Amino acid sequence: MPVERRSSSNQIVSVVVGVVAVVLTGLAAWGLITLASGNGSGKGVSVRLGDDVFNAGQSARLSKQIASDGPVLFSDVSGRGQRKPIYVNHFGTDSGIRWVAFPAVAPGAPTGCYLAWSAKRNLFEERQLAAAAGREQGELCRKLTFAANGETLEQYPWRVDTGGNLLVDLRPEDRRTSSTTAAN
Repeated sequence: MPVERRSSSNQIVSVVVGVVAVVLTGLAAWGLITLASGNGSGKGVSVRLGDDVFNAGQSARLSKQIASDGPVLFSDVSGRGQRKPIYVNHFGTDSGIRWVAFPAVAPGAPTGCYLAWSAKRNLFEERQLAAAAGREQGELCRKLTFAANGETLEQYPWRVDTGGNLLVDLRPEDRRTSSTTAAN
């Protein structure tokens, strides 16, 4: 069977082209990674899914619900998979004022521990959501309690829009605009 004979110069060109292709691919990947990370400037690409301002619903309806059943838990307002559950509470009879919105997870909370409203004690307790980490579902995680207004927790700015909707601003403080304030 005849075997094709190649010249050594064709083999060298093939190897050089292959090496150059690998180097160029590596440089392109490095360039894209550098661009995405902001090249150390802190201005990298930030992927954020979900809304920054959460529409909790009609303030009049919510205030009535809270008056009869207690604070409302929104399990995940960010659209990012249980990363930002919040409580909304209201005080008084005017649905346009005196709202509070704060995280449903206390700072430093063990995994699976969330704030739970205790109507009997009129405060929030930190409880285990599901059996895990040696605790049963509903068991106290730490002996911490928080006031109904979430006083020592991060507070999210809110406003009631012209349509009567309660809007909660979930953006980090450094990204909030001066026009969004918590008038509570």
